[in-house]
Amino acid sequence: MSFTLVGLFIAFLGFYFLLFQLKKHKKSFNYRVLTALISGLVFGGLIQLTLGNGNSITGNFAELISIFGSGYIKLLQMIVIPLVFVAMTASIMNVEGDGSLSKIAPKVIGVLIVTVAIAALIGIASIYLFNIDANSLVTVIGSNSAIETRSNNLVSTQELMTNNGLSELILSIIPANIFEMLTGSERTSTLSTVLFGMFLGFSVLQVKKRKPEKVQSFIDFINSAKEVVLSMVREILKLTPYGVFALMTTFMMTNDLFALAEMGRFLLASYTAIIVMFGLHLVLVSFFGLSPKTFAKKTWPVIVFGFGSRSSMAAIPLNVETQTQRLGVDEETANMSATFGTSIGQNGCAGIYPAMLAIMAAQVMGIPVDFNFIVQLVVVIAIASFGIAGVGGGATFAAVAVLTIMGLDITIVAILVSIEALIDMARTALNISGSMLSGVITAKCNGSLNTTKYNAQSTALTPQENEISA
Repeated sequence: MSFTLVGLFIAFLGFYFLLFQLKKHKKSFNYRVLTALISGLVFGGLIQLTLGNGNSITGNFAELISIFGSGYIKLLQMIVIPLVFVAMTASIMNVEGDGSLSKIAPKVIGVLIVTVAIAALIGIASIYLFNIDANSLVTVIGSNSAIETRSNNLVSTQELMTNNGLSELILSIIPANIFEMLTGSERTSTLSTVLFGMFLGFSVLQVKKRKPEKVQSFIDFINSAKEVVLSMVREILKLTPYGVFALMTTFMMTNDLFALAEMGRFLLASYTAIIVMFGLHLVLVSFFGLSPKTFAKKTWPVIVFGFGSRSSMAAIPLNVETQTQRLGVDEETANMSATFGTSIGQNGCAGIYPAMLAIMAAQVMGIPVDFNFIVQLVVVIAIASFGIAGVGGGATFAAVAVLTIMGLDITIVAILVSIEALIDMARTALNISGSMLSGVITAKCNGSLNTTKYNAQSTALTPQENEISA
């Protein structure tokens, strides 16, 4: 082991010690996440500028710290299916009053689908606003072994979707084997879990109406399981600053900074589209007679967490607690919107990103982008947004799904995967904002929103945030 590698690892551990000291000095969780993110980008960039991309020491160091970065991601993946299952089942079976379920679910899904369609249009507009030419990007970036490897992996996914067709994709959402579903091995496992959880929760409701004593023990079990799973999530979330630092360090030191610079215009276009969509969320809040400033201020902690963790699913507990404790949303609506928002109508991952890549793929293939093409694209994006997992990398699958259905080439997806982590942070934050927006609008429409709590000026930490920061 070289002295350089040892020195890098000592410096890496030094940053971890700094993050620990920030926690010890009671710095907020969001402050520590942002500090880790920025420090990782700077540290990784300095390593690449000093040692160069492709250096054996850089590769060995990346492999060494993958224990911390990839380990954190695997912990999030480990808890995703149990969290979605208990959250969805509990949110449905705990609904009180006849007709409440039918009043909540359609509105939540409706808001998510409408906003993802609008996000797609904003993504399309950003391509033309920044005058992005996919042909020039392909020429500049060219082709290398890494891009070819990514392309080959994506092609296998595309072939699978092409052979199965849209009908098979929709049918795959219905789980034939719930035990296989719970392994999370399929792309649609998340939405399958949501569907099964809804069905199970609804069935519990039916039994509760007829013979409540027969099902009470099961209700108690699911509610207890939910508390245990949420406790597991909170323990994992405490590791977020350390995981984010390792992930950002790895990203910056293993990607060609000069190639990233060439993709800067696409990066800028993506962030502009995402910021515009954030603004539209605030407009929609004000349209329903609520303060957009209050919505932005109270959702900010969850947005920051999503930005750092790149996981809508990991944010479910914070999402629900923010909606109920700060925004005045009833618990049933909050649980449903937070859970649905992880796999349906994600504004960033399933809306903006696939739309931008579809336009760029059409440019490469010489396909005219007219009104009919745009309408077809928006409809396909709205349909394909069902089942996109709210974890890092979900947007790539969303893009492949949309481009496959549209009959477009996926080469551009493989080229842009290298900067996806930088975009994915903002996309995830937008996804979470969209899910909270759906909860607030639904509660407002159903008359279950506590406007006094929504308008309250207090921004004290919720119990969930206090426990994570401890």
